[in-house]
Amino acid sequence: MANWKFITLIEVDKECKIEGINIWNHYWNCSERKIEVIGPLSGNPYLFNKYEIKSPEKTITFVVGEFSEGRIGLYVPEEIAIVSN
Repeated sequence: MANWKFITLIEVDKECKIEGINIWNHYWNCSERKIEVIGPLSGNPYLFNKYEIKSPEKTITFVVGEFSEGRIGLYVPEEIAIVSN
C-alpha cells in the first residue's frame, strides 16, 4: 500500500508535470478505487479517486480530488519524483 503525499493544488489546463509528463496532455484512466488522503491545510481525511496515465515510456499513478470551492488537490506516491508546475 502506497503512502500518498500532497504535491500541489492544480488548475485545469495549467501545466502540471509528474515525472516529466504533463498530466493535461494525456487521458486519465480512473481505477474506480478511492484513496484516503489527508488535506494539507485542514488535516481532514478525504476520499479521492486514483488515476493512471500510460505513456510509451511509463505508467504514472496519482490521486486527485476537490477539497472545496473548486480547489483540486494532487497526490502522488511518496517514492515518485517531484511534480513541476
